[in-house]
Amino acid sequence: METVAHLRHLFAYNDWANRRMLVAVKGSDSERSRQMLAHLLITEKEYYERLYGKDSTGFDFWPDLSIEECGVLARENSQAYETLMRRFEEDGLEIRAKYRTSEGIPYENTFRELLTHVLLHSSIHRGNIMLKLREDGFEPPKIDYIIYLRETKYI
Repeated sequence: METVAHLRHLFAYNDWANRRMLVAVKGSDSERSRQMLAHLLITEKEYYERLYGKDSTGFDFWPDLSIEECGVLARENSQAYETLMRRFEEDGLEIRAKYRTSEGIPYENTFRELLTHVLLHSSIHRGNIMLKLREDGFEPPKIDYIIYLRETKYI
């Protein structure tokens, strides 16, 4: 499988896992889980914008979003990344994006690097949310990649 096709598939998984986390967090009263979910989603959005050179100087990666706002943001992110990934061919992943971090530091990375970061960052924070849900007495959803494959019949 080519990298672009693989990334398309992983972004579909990312959306599936995010939607499951939304349902779980909504069904809990875990304030910290909601905060982490908001962070995960706003980071996905900000990195999408960084692909196009956004200056993130001073950006707040920990906004206090309601679960409803998280749901809207999750849908918007999913659509944005799906649309982006449909436009790409393999060599497009080597396009370099110049942006500034929240501290105002200029950086440059390839689309491949930034897209991979988005997926890994989101995965890390979904794990954090699952742990917090368990600590708060809630059963987190099963969001393992293999379960996604089984349920969506990719294997």
